[in-house]
Amino acid sequence: MEVLEKAFAVALTIPDNEAFTALETLRRLGFVLGGVRRADIWSFEVDAPAAAALADTIATIETLFNPNKHEIAERPGARPQAGEVWIAPFDDPGVGSIGRGSIPGVHAVRRRVAWQLLDESGSIVAPNVLERAVETFLCNPAFQKAIGCGSMNW
Repeated sequence: MEVLEKAFAVALTIPDNEAFTALETLRRLGFVLGGVRRADIWSFEVDAPAAAALADTIATIETLFNPNKHEIAERPGARPQAGEVWIAPFDDPGVGSIGRGSIPGVHAVRRRVAWQLLDESGSIVAPNVLERAVETFLCNPAFQKAIGCGSMNW
């Protein structure tokens, strides 16, 4: 049976204290930024027949998604988009269940944190700025890896 990799972003619709703290810290480190976006990325290895219902299933798992404070969006792929970095633990084998138990058709689940930095005009920062932010603050190389768009991996 064909196994697909599907990724979903779960982001806060209320103020994100973690993103605010990251923004303030990066500014104190000398970055000139207008904003920071953060989302949890949930990546699933799922049997093809079960993939279509995955978004609806995720929306019922309270430990992943609360409709009062989150929005969920399926990602166009299971890799970061331009101007974005995903932070993941080095040891990331994927678990077979999450929240209340296993999800039918899902073989592995992985959580990453997506970061996107914005300049003062609200545009995505240049790749070298994102790379410097990863190296100085966003990723702890002792136990995390940064997954970037294309060949940008740390």
